[in-house]
Amino acid sequence: MADGLARPNTILVSASGKVETAPDIATMTLSIRGEGKTPDAATAALAVKQKAIFAGLRGLDPKLEVRTGDIGFREVRGGNCTNFADSDGAMSMAQMADDLSDAATMASTDAASGPSDANTKGPCRVVGHRATTETSIRIASVKDAGTAVGLAGRLGATNAHVENFGLRDDTAAARRALDQAMANARTQAAALAAASGSKLGPVVSIMNGDVGARSRVMAMESYSMMMPAVAAPPIVVDITPTPVETSAQLVVTFALLP
Repeated sequence: MADGLARPNTILVSASGKVETAPDIATMTLSIRGEGKTPDAATAALAVKQKAIFAGLRGLDPKLEVRTGDIGFREVRGGNCTNFADSDGAMSMAQMADDLSDAATMASTDAASGPSDANTKGPCRVVGHRATTETSIRIASVKDAGTAVGLAGRLGATNAHVENFGLRDDTAAARRALDQAMANARTQAAALAAASGSKLGPVVSIMNGDVGARSRVMAMESYSMMMPAVAAPPIVVDITPTPVETSAQLVVTFALLP
């Protein structure tokens, strides 16, 4: 690249800049599941749990942003599903257990490729339905991100975890990284010019490389728990997120003066 950009009486330098900024947004993801004997019952259970989780999290951050991702629906099977290749193992169906004589041996399998005797009397019969949704939530109250994970689990979410910390708008951080990269380029060029017995002249050209922000991931997860009879305040989890790094890369050509 340097050979292609070199010009007579110029000096070409490559420089980078990197700045750190405290995050002002946290993104957490979670799964929500509803189960019931009928499709409507499973969907209704999902809707109730979804409202409870979102309402609880809005108690920490009234302006949180919710983004619903994948939504799935499947039949749940019970009985002898051992010999079916599409069975995904034993699954708890606590909401249906009281109405099933063989709840202790119940297993589930994917309905899309299930056996042909998909009825209430077959060896691997349909015993209920499950609706699931994957959700992404952005929380502006970064300090409450850890608390939000635990609260989501208490209210019935599964696999709730903080995915990353970031910046809602990285424009200012990108500008600071570019300024730093330019200052570093000028320092390098001035040193090289002095070593060659020349004086550093004005900028001839600038090529802007990638400017990117790296969000820091925080490993914090929670699992669904039974909701207590009396709602208790969420357990506060103190966190100190690592700053978000924003970097810039420049290739700058300076004129050389005699």
